[in-house]
Amino acid sequence: MAELEGEELGLREILKHLDRESAHFVVRVESVPSSRKVTVVEPHELIRDSLDLPRLLHQMKERLGTGGSVENGRMILHGDHREQVRAELVKFGVAAENIELI
Repeated sequence: MAELEGEELGLREILKHLDRESAHFVVRVESVPSSRKVTVVEPHELIRDSLDLPRLLHQMKERLGTGGSVENGRMILHGDHREQVRAELVKFGVAAENIELI
């Protein structure tokens, strides 16, 4: 078994990690009806099922100090956090060139 950040990984987790390395994410800002801005983090549909979006969202919310939710296979974070989200996705194992900021 391999180790990643002190956590033992089984074959399933290793495959999930490999998916993250080749994953493509689109990160953009949208306005919601109350004139607030939200950051939308949308994984490519081919890897959406292999990621634990609620867990990833929880980590993002803690590190960015903001609220958010998972809706329709995408993460919604309160505020404009595009650059910070990119940095966190890279820490999570996603290649920087696979993160598209809009």
